[in-house]
Amino acid sequence: MANGRSRITDLGSQFQDLRKHARRLERLLFVLVAIIAILPTSVFFVLGLSHLQSVAHHATEHVVFLIKEIHVTNPEHRRLAELVREEMRLNRVSALRLMGTGVEPVLSLEQARGSFLPIRARRDLPSSLAPFTSISIELDSSPLLWQSGRIFAIHLVVAALLMFLLHRFSLPPIGKAIEQLEMTQAQLIHSEKMSALGEIYAGLTHEINNPLGIMIGKLELALKIAKEHQLPADLTRDLEIVTRNGLRISELVRSLLIFSRKSTLSFTETALNHVIAEVVELVDKPYAKQHIRIESHFDPKIPYCHGSAGHLHQVFLGLLNNARDAMPQGGTITLRTYVNSHFLIAEVEDTGTGMAPDVKARIFEPFFTTKGVGKGTGLGLSVAYGIIKTHGGDITVESTPGKGSLFRLMLPIEEPRQ
Repeated sequence: MANGRSRITDLGSQFQDLRKHARRLERLLFVLVAIIAILPTSVFFVLGLSHLQSVAHHATEHVVFLIKEIHVTNPEHRRLAELVREEMRLNRVSALRLMGTGVEPVLSLEQARGSFLPIRARRDLPSSLAPFTSISIELDSSPLLWQSGRIFAIHLVVAALLMFLLHRFSLPPIGKAIEQLEMTQAQLIHSEKMSALGEIYAGLTHEINNPLGIMIGKLELALKIAKEHQLPADLTRDLEIVTRNGLRISELVRSLLIFSRKSTLSFTETALNHVIAEVVELVDKPYAKQHIRIESHFDPKIPYCHGSAGHLHQVFLGLLNNARDAMPQGGTITLRTYVNSHFLIAEVEDTGTGMAPDVKARIFEPFFTTKGVGKGTGLGLSVAYGIIKTHGGDITVESTPGKGSLFRLMLPIEEPRQ
């Protein structure tokens, strides 16, 4: 038993690690999508800037060469501005400045507005080209920025589409699988807990049952003798009280045996719809006086189940009574039956007060009740749980405070006889 709990605890730790890995995967995918959106644009922009810088240096060298040629043939530089403008047009130079010894440029030419991110190249000139001392050239980077913007927009759309597809078709199934694993873990923990309680109560009830049977037998014999010999009425009445409470204890012991699944049930082909209909017929009129309406939605084609009709009757009667108690001001109880895979499903849903999560986690524990002292033994749902488990089925509950509860019973389908 301890090893089982240890394995379940280990599973819980593994599920937590799995959820952490899923979150890391989600962050990694986000980073990957961001890289897809940003990296190609960044690479294109950096390469474009490098190319423009190279063009600027090449244009500077060409203008310097042009100045030298003009300086040799025409030291007065009469055609310099005209030739330099042509060179600026051919090399897409937005601005050119020839500096002299003064603060202001000797020649300043511009053919476009200043760029947001200008590319500049500067070179000192030899003294032989006086009065010019240096030259600076500026290239317009606007075309590169526009091209980079278009590339970024295209990759951003691709990245957004990829992120949508990942969130739509890849990440949700992973999250759902983890949730299902965690639900399975919770069910394993609950089953382990109920199994441990069952073993404890099975041992206790067997130890109690034998001496209790002897005591009840002796009490019944004493009560019979007292009545035959007309012993005092007080004595007879006391014996009746003791015998009645002994029988009540015996009934509780039998209930605990059912919970621990140590008792033997007689199984036959059972029509589940018929069992539930009998229970509804039994409680319909009394419930109507309490303003409780019962709605039945039975699948008429569901097959038989292999079960004990009497014990299933007890289960559904207990569930309906619990639903009634959860609706002191009246409401609606909805009963459904249908087939799901290899199981018959029966649902009991009410519009009552619902249950808080801490209460829902304990409702199948023996002697746990929210009805107050003297209003319930706390064995009804635990016995129902034991009966359904003995049938090879399962029982689950969904509940929201203020919105009612839904109990779902799953029973194996009776295999057709050959």
